[in-house]
Amino acid sequence: MKTRLLFSLCFILAGCGSESSSSAPSTLQSTRLSDNNAPPNARFEQYRISAFELDLGEFALTGERLFLKVYLSSGSVLYLGQIDKQKSILLPLSLPNDEEMVKFDLFSDFEGDRSISRERQL
Repeated sequence: MKTRLLFSLCFILAGCGSESSSSAPSTLQSTRLSDNNAPPNARFEQYRISAFELDLGEFALTGERLFLKVYLSSGSVLYLGQIDKQKSILLPLSLPNDEEMVKFDLFSDFEGDRSISRERQL
């Protein structure tokens, strides 16, 4: 049993190996953040602000209360709430940089109104 354990340990150590000095880089680089400064024009933004505009005059909804849901194709909801049917909508949305399209659903509290589902390019 000891022989097997010793053999296994030697096999594991031999598999780890080591780098030879010929493949090591000639200059060492630090992994500390303070030693690696970003250039002044670098950008680290993953999100951007886009304006979502909606003119309610183009939709024929007769209900007293209107509701709006704005979401991404992945299902992430960006806005969900009641809106004023007398005003046009202007929402600032925080979108991931790779998203260009948002979806929206518009519906009212009136039973005779149909819900509206569309996509909008931003």
